[in-house]
Amino acid sequence: MKIIPSILSDDQQLVAEQLRLLHGLDEQYEIDRVQVDIVDGNFADNVTITPLDMPNFEWGELEVDVHLMTHEPLDFVYEAKEVTEFIQFHSIIGQVEKMSSQEDFVQEVKKQHWRPGLCLDLYTPISELSIEALQDVRVLQIMGIQAGFQGQTFVEHTYETIKAVRTLITEVNPTIELLVDGGVKADQLVKLAELGVDGVVVGSILWKSESVEAGLDSLYEKIAELVDEE
Repeated sequence: MKIIPSILSDDQQLVAEQLRLLHGLDEQYEIDRVQVDIVDGNFADNVTITPLDMPNFEWGELEVDVHLMTHEPLDFVYEAKEVTEFIQFHSIIGQVEKMSSQEDFVQEVKKQHWRPGLCLDLYTPISELSIEALQDVRVLQIMGIQAGFQGQTFVEHTYETIKAVRTLITEVNPTIELLVDGGVKADQLVKLAELGVDGVVVGSILWKSESVEAGLDSLYEKIAELVDEE
């Protein structure tokens, strides 16, 4: 199972420090990807850095995913296009709740040769997903908390959503990567693996642990147990 650290902050010094802590973890922990959360103050009562701020940071060899928790995520795709000279994005994932057209969003991201992704908030039914858009989606992300803030507790009913989404992916587009974001701790990994989750996006368990390495150790120890059981 893939572990993807997330960064959510409006403090550029903190973002730079968290990136510094992630650099060099690829060899031991296979951390080669980071997800940057963008919140605009409209989707949730929080504000973070924007795509236009991202050239200010040293990304090194990390692949950069962007999670847009915004009103009209397509507008922020256009922002991302303005900084492609300085940073190469890997995936752009948009919340569907305030997205006027999932199809337009996915096609614009695809046109930039980035991986298009859609994300469902905690209480958003999977019926809100556009089947047409899913044909070209590369990442489908499910929130285990309400989007917009780190530090929340994983909500158990997320498992039912994941189960239904995994079935939908199998039927519509089996190439989609299924990610779960929010409140994930080591104890949830067994159930998430059983449900066919490909990766988890984690923030608080890394940044609030004694060290990033300690947080990762707790996750990878559980993943090792899963591998041993197979």
